[in-house]
Amino acid sequence: MALNLFFHAAQVYGKLSAQEMIQLPKRNSLVHETAATLKEWISSGRLKDVLPGELDLKNRLRVGRDTVRLALELLTKEGWVDASNQGCKRRILVPEHSASGQRAPAGLPVTFLTPYPVEQGQTLAEMEDTHKRLTEMGRSLEFVSSDIYGRKDPERQLENMVQTHPSAAWVLYASSSPIQKWFAKRGLPALVHGWPYPGVTLPYVTKAWEPAGFHAGLQFIRQGHRNIGMFEYVERGVGAMLIERGLQRAIDTTNQGAKLLLFKDERTPESVAKAYETAFKLKDRPTAMVLTSSNHLLTSMSWLISKGIRVPGDVSLVVMPNDTWYSEFYPPLCHYKPNTSTFSHGIAERVLELVEHGRVIRKSLEVPVEYVPGATIGPAPKR
Repeated sequence: MALNLFFHAAQVYGKLSAQEMIQLPKRNSLVHETAATLKEWISSGRLKDVLPGELDLKNRLRVGRDTVRLALELLTKEGWVDASNQGCKRRILVPEHSASGQRAPAGLPVTFLTPYPVEQGQTLAEMEDTHKRLTEMGRSLEFVSSDIYGRKDPERQLENMVQTHPSAAWVLYASSSPIQKWFAKRGLPALVHGWPYPGVTLPYVTKAWEPAGFHAGLQFIRQGHRNIGMFEYVERGVGAMLIERGLQRAIDTTNQGAKLLLFKDERTPESVAKAYETAFKLKDRPTAMVLTSSNHLLTSMSWLISKGIRVPGDVSLVVMPNDTWYSEFYPPLCHYKPNTSTFSHGIAERVLELVEHGRVIRKSLEVPVEYVPGATIGPAPKR
């Protein structure tokens, strides 16, 4: 069902525009594949100083001349080569946002930077391929939990951390805008696990959350829900912004008078419980809740049970991200999950490029998510 859910939702209302179709993740084009090959040849030293002419590249790559030209335009925009001058070959450059382009010293680990003292099972599964391939190279994958995530100015702490944990590359998980911008500015080899913030040029591997938010919104509206609540962290992540955008787009598309209510979580069970207390005192309380983190789930369920509030009789729930322990719930949860193998492989490929070349050669990756139906979405309660 991988994002057939998007088309199914569109068929329900018949109002999906061509522009909305375009927003679905696309397979890499031949142009991007050609550009990736040229980047790999540059990084490995197979091409040095200047690029061969277009005709020579066309023959080597076995693609059309137009494809070569478009690929070279991409490399020019990304700072890999200089602009074309008539009669002159393009010079090879080092992109300003990349690291030195050299292999990391032997033995250095790859560090996974996280706000959590204990990693979730889903995250560990997504990093399994990376761990295996690093082990084969004689390197390790280390998890470092830090309290810098809530800081507005984490520069000094980040300086101390990179000195304390010398690393071949960094994977930034659930990272804030200041953290991402610091790594980008320093030119350290880093990959964002999730979405980069606006203005951040770091490579990333992420999940397609906006279409999932759109689908979740349509699910609720079809069941008669008109007050839809959404939990998000106080330090707002890009993924949550995209989920919100998808939900709002569903509301606007259907024009059924639904509205979206946002509730903040300070990464503590107490803050989640407090938000629920506030939500259920509202005159038009939410009858459906969207949880943007698996950490919201247990607190949500325990609070609702303590108040005698039934799921889905009194309130419907959908959890956006997947986790390995969801299979223990009965009745089953409505949630979304990516192809873990695809996600894991995508991260591993790019982490290894950081280790080997100091930069990511492949395009950033957006992995579609699949809706997993369950028993936590039902009709809106009658008032």
